[in-house]
Amino acid sequence: MPNITLSGISKSYGHGEYAVKNLDLVVPDGAFMCLLGPSGCGKTTTLRMIAGLEQPTAGSIAVGDRVLDSVEQGVYVPPEKRAMGLVFQNYALWPHLSLRENVEFGLRMRKVPGPERRSRAEAALKMVHVDAAMDRYPSQLSGGQQQRVALARMLAVNPAVLLLDEPLSNLDARLRLEMRAELKRIHEESGATIVFVTHDQLEALTMATDVAVMNEGELQQLAAPMDMYARPANRFVAEFVGSPPMAIVDTGPAPGGLAASLLRFVEARGAKTTPAAVGIRPEALHFGTPPAAAWSEEAVVEAVLPAGSSWTVRLRVLDTEMYAVSYQPVQAGPGDALTCWTEQLHLFGADGARITSWDRAEVSA
Repeated sequence: MPNITLSGISKSYGHGEYAVKNLDLVVPDGAFMCLLGPSGCGKTTTLRMIAGLEQPTAGSIAVGDRVLDSVEQGVYVPPEKRAMGLVFQNYALWPHLSLRENVEFGLRMRKVPGPERRSRAEAALKMVHVDAAMDRYPSQLSGGQQQRVALARMLAVNPAVLLLDEPLSNLDARLRLEMRAELKRIHEESGATIVFVTHDQLEALTMATDVAVMNEGELQQLAAPMDMYARPANRFVAEFVGSPPMAIVDTGPAPGGLAASLLRFVEARGAKTTPAAVGIRPEALHFGTPPAAAWSEEAVVEAVLPAGSSWTVRLRVLDTEMYAVSYQPVQAGPGDALTCWTEQLHLFGADGARITSWDRAEVSA
């Protein structure tokens, strides 16, 4: 299927309030794109406009050369003619129908002949690994199994695009993990284009080929998951993507304490622009003797939080509280002093945008 192209898409509910504002976005053919952001950022509205459930108030949506929405041209293609499958938080399974009958329902509406309908339903249930229970009823299934059936119902109609709106949010942690792996496998096997809405950064980072971070109706960054994690485009993305979140230290007009320490370091390393803020990811903060090229300071341990395979440490570095994540046992307790260091700093300008010249300077250093 060709790319899905959103050009200058806006959705306004009047009084100057925008759910989505001037959004340009291309979903490549075969991509697994996650729309990621906090509640109210416009991600679900964007998905609903792609599906045709809502119409934009400006801009256009096209699949290849086929225009689905265009305010300027007066074009609107209804949802049932878009060849797209949808799955929402509510699985919407018919309680009086077996799993096979639930999956066959959409095919029956499309007047698919009985033998083919049965074959396609069974193949879809097999793809999501619930074919052994196809004659059971939804009430006899776990939440994870019901979600798989909802996916099978969508897959059975062979949609070119799968649209999923936070389908895993009602599952417990273990089932979410299983379904993330299943969705990734289904994407690889089917080759379908998937647009997946989530507020959970872990879902986006682990499943997506592309992540679009939104805030207040606007696109903040579009990138491959690990590129976004390593090089967030601005302060919002830096603080939203990562757990624990990146520590952001404002330098201010008269910096002191940790801000002054970081500024001295980046200036000594040849930063071309004085940053308005410096960011440090918790997992990039280490303890012990620092390498010669690293920034380092003495820190006081405030708390050590074991998390199974890692330890989260709350520190006070000069005048600032921050977190570190260690994958080695931390031989310290509250009140103990440690030397912390890092070789990975993120610099941001007064407008919040990433200072990319620092990235190049670090590479050449």
